Amino acid sequence: MTRTERTYYIVFGLYTQWGWFMAPIYPLFLLSLGLDLFQVNVVLAIYLISIFLFEVPTGAIADVFGRKASFIASCAVRACAFFLYARAETFGDCVVAEVLDAIGTTLASGALDAWAVDGMQAEGNRTSTDRFFARAQMLSRMVMVVGGVVSGYIAEVSFRLNWGIAGVGFVVTGLIAVLMMTEPPRLRLSSAEPGSQFIATVREGWAIVRTSRELMVLCLLSGAIVFAAVPTHMLWQTRVKDFASESVSIMGWVWALMNLAALTGSYLLPPLLRRFPREILLAASALWRGGMLLLAALAGSFAPVLFGILMQEAAFGLSEPIFMASINDRIGPERRATVISVRSMFVTLGGALGLVTLGLVARGQGIPTAWVIAGVILFAIAPWFLMLCGRRDAESLDTAAAEH
Repeated sequence: MTRTERTYYIVFGLYTQWGWFMAPIYPLFLLSLGLDLFQVNVVLAIYLISIFLFEVPTGAIADVFGRKASFIASCAVRACAFFLYARAETFGDCVVAEVLDAIGTTLASGALDAWAVDGMQAEGNRTSTDRFFARAQMLSRMVMVVGGVVSGYIAEVSFRLNWGIAGVGFVVTGLIAVLMMTEPPRLRLSSAEPGSQFIATVREGWAIVRTSRELMVLCLLSGAIVFAAVPTHMLWQTRVKDFASESVSIMGWVWALMNLAALTGSYLLPPLLRRFPREILLAASALWRGGMLLLAALAGSFAPVLFGILMQEAAFGLSEPIFMASINDRIGPERRATVISVRSMFVTLGGALGLVTLGLVARGQGIPTAWVIAGVILFAIAPWFLMLCGRRDAESLDTAAAEH
């Protein structure tokens, strides 16, 4: 394991810990401020729309000015957002904090992964990107298990205390990144160069995706899956409360089980990749998530609802490393952060649209109806991965014929 890989796991693990520290009780906090189910979804939609707007520009900032600097700035900005949330009282306060948190998130989303992949390659590490991102996914889920349980119990005292602890955590993570992350110096730019280079970097990142059919399809399918799946993360707490105890701490335990399920999915990825192509696994994952959402929607007792929630999360743990590896394998180091950010734009736009659309359905027709619609959408997405697999096989045959 290279120095870059070790450093990545440390800072990524800490960053993930604090970024998801509020996840088990976040919707309950918003409901405690007087928001309804639709407004709860709108708050997160505003966060995702803000990410959509800032994602590629901040990815270009990382490529032009340095991935380390971008990540450290992310930790600082997100700490400020969490401290603001600790004092939030109204819907408007939540919106301001979400926009600030979105800017902080985008400063790290492409930068940290690009820093890690380029650094490992420079140090001679030939670890498969599938395996690397699967390990990272497993690490993130392990720290979220611990953080989720702790967060649930702290929330029994005060929701606001959770926000303050996570804000301090981001400050500590940024300081560790200052000390541990190393990066080759960037070319010094004249006062006239940064703006033009920044614009050129954004254009090149979009051009790379636009001219690659496979990258474009992967980005579109990412957005479609998130449209259906993200509302689950804002609604499962309310669904669980319909059957389980009123205690807030139980949400931390459910969140821990969700992360263990996703960790299991990531753990199973390497042996499955030895037997099946990536596209087959992505199609199976979409079908599995759709079926489990239908189960959780239609079940009339706690056990099958919980099982459906956990099993759809296991499929996410399997599929996300494949998405990340598939995209990283198709781009070069010069614009890696920017292209990763383009994919993230599709994800966040899809998530924002899904939150608003399915949030309206949940408020008007109930959470089960919203989840049934999400499950049907996931079923419809699965065949597109098989088409992508067929196209890859056809191109391989054409290449082999040309060589002969």
